Amino acid sequence: MDDLKVLRAVGSAGTGKTRLMINTAEKALARPEVGGNPFAIGFSSFTRAARSEAAGRAAAAWGMQQSELERHGWFRTAHSVAYRQLGIQKGEVIGGSKADDKWISEALGSDVSYCVDEDSEGGIGIYTGDPIAAAALNYWSLARSMVAPLREIAEAAYEWEPDGPTAEEVIRRIEMYESAKRLDGRLDFTDMLARFVGVANNPATGPEMVTPEGAVPNEVVGWIFDEAQDASRLLDMACRRLVTGDSCRWAWLVGDPFQVLYSWAGASSEFFMGWKVDRQEIMPKSYRCAKPILQLGEDCLQRLTKGYWNRGVEAADHDGEIIESDNFEDDLSDLSPKDETLVIARTNRHVGKIATILDDVGVPFRKIKAKQGAYNRDAGMTGLWKLQNGQPASAEEWTQAIELLPSATISKKGDGRDEKTWLIRGAKTQWNRGVKDRYDALFPEELGDVGATDHLREKIAAGTWGDLIDGGATWCRAAKQWGIEAVANPKIRIGTVHSAKGMEADNVIILTSVGRRIREGEERSEDRHDEERRIEYVAVTRARKKLIVAHDPREKFRMEMPI
Repeated sequence: MDDLKVLRAVGSAGTGKTRLMINTAEKALARPEVGGNPFAIGFSSFTRAARSEAAGRAAAAWGMQQSELERHGWFRTAHSVAYRQLGIQKGEVIGGSKADDKWISEALGSDVSYCVDEDSEGGIGIYTGDPIAAAALNYWSLARSMVAPLREIAEAAYEWEPDGPTAEEVIRRIEMYESAKRLDGRLDFTDMLARFVGVANNPATGPEMVTPEGAVPNEVVGWIFDEAQDASRLLDMACRRLVTGDSCRWAWLVGDPFQVLYSWAGASSEFFMGWKVDRQEIMPKSYRCAKPILQLGEDCLQRLTKGYWNRGVEAADHDGEIIESDNFEDDLSDLSPKDETLVIARTNRHVGKIATILDDVGVPFRKIKAKQGAYNRDAGMTGLWKLQNGQPASAEEWTQAIELLPSATISKKGDGRDEKTWLIRGAKTQWNRGVKDRYDALFPEELGDVGATDHLREKIAAGTWGDLIDGGATWCRAAKQWGIEAVANPKIRIGTVHSAKGMEADNVIILTSVGRRIREGEERSEDRHDEERRIEYVAVTRARKKLIVAHDPREKFRMEMPI
C-alpha cells in the first residue's frame, strides 16, 4: 500500500471521462507490471450500462471478446465483485423477483415489493407497499449504506414525518427480517458489500467492524473507479479494500462531485473527494455542451447553499441555444422520431404524462429504461409490416409477431357469435420447437406453411392486422407517417433525470414540473435543496446543441432554473 498511487479526475458534463478511463486502461495494458494481461486491470462502476460500455470498448481495443473480459476479468460493479469473491449462490440473494417479494412479505407479515433500478446491479432500489414495513426496509438499506445506526436513521425520519413509524417499530420489523434471513440462509445486495468490507449490522445496536470476508482480487495491478461521486460510505469502503491487493499499484477515481443524485440512498461526494491523492486533474473542456447550455448548468450549481467551486470548464466549440417555453404539449407535438431528442422530467409521474401526450399525437418514442419486451413488440410489428408490403420477415420477427397475435378471436353479431381463427392450433408451439430453424426469412407466400390461416393472410395483405394487437393500429398509422425505421427505432427517448444521467442528445426538452413534496422538502432542508440544484444541473447538461426548458402552466410547482 505504501507505493500505491492514487489519481483523481474531476470532470464535468461531457468532458470525456469515459475516454480518459479507456485510454488509461489501454496504456496500462502495455506496462511491464501488467504484461499485456487484461485480467490484471479492474474497472468498477456502479451501473451495468457503464460497466458494459467500458468492457466493450476495452475488449475492442485489446482484440478480445467482451463476454470473455466480463466473465473472467474484473470489469464489474462493486456488488458483482463481492458476489464473486464471497462465493454466493444465485438462490441466496434477495433481488427484485416476485418470489423474493413474496418471501419478504411473509418474513414481515406485510405486503411489500422491491423496485430495483434495473441498471444498478443491486445499487439503488426502494421498497413499496405496507407503509411501516416498506419504510423500515428503506431505512435499513440507508443505515447500512451509510454505516450508521438504524435508530439514528429512523429517528431522523420520524422527526421529518411524524406520521411515519417510530424507531422502535422500525427496529422490531427489521429484527423480524434479519431473523428470517438467518433461518433461510438469505442475504440482500447490501449484505454482500457489508460482508466484503467487514461490517456487521445489528438493528438494535448499530454497525460493528469485523473481519472482512472474501479475498481481494490480488492479480489486479490497477483499479479504475467510474462515477466515484456516487459512492456511499459502504461502497467507498469496498473500493478502498479493492486497492489493498498484493499486486495493486495504482487507482484512478473519476467523477463529478456536482452530479451526485442519490444522496437519499447514502451517496455523497465527500467520499470521492476524501481520498488522499497523488495527483488531481480537472478536465478542462466539455465536448458536449455549447456555451449557453454549459453556463446555465453552472448557474444552477451556483445556487447551492454550500460546496460550489468553479472548475473553469471551457464550453464545446459548436453553437447552441436555450428556449424557454410555456406550453410543453406543443413542444412535444412538434417532435419527429427521426431527430435525436431526449425528453426528461423530474418524476415518473411526469414521464407518464409525457408518454400519454406523445401517444395521443402519434409520435413514436422509447423509454430510457424500456424493458426488453418493448423491443420484442416492435420487432413483431416490423415483421408484420414487411409481410404486408410483400417483403420477407426474419425468423426472429415472426417469432415475436406470433407472440403478439391471438390464435383466434370471437365477436358478437346480433344474437350469434362469429369466431375467426388466425393461427392453426399448435402453430406457435411448433414454430418455437424447431420449425423456425428452417427459415432464415419468411416470405408472404409461406405464411400458410407456418400456421397462418386464410383469415390472417388476408388481414396481413390488406394491412388491417393492427386491429388484432393492442396498440397495433396506432403503430401502423405512425409507420405510414414516419416510416418503418423511425417507428421501430425512434430517436426520441423519454425518462426521469436520474435515468438520463450519463446520456446526451443534440436536442433536449426538460419538463420543469415538480411535485409538492419535492418543493416542501427543498424548502425545509439545505441538503434536499442542494440535491435539486444538482438534478437541474444534470438535466441541463444532457443537451449538446438545443435545450428547451418547458413549463406546464397547469402545474403549481416547477424547477426554478435561473434562465
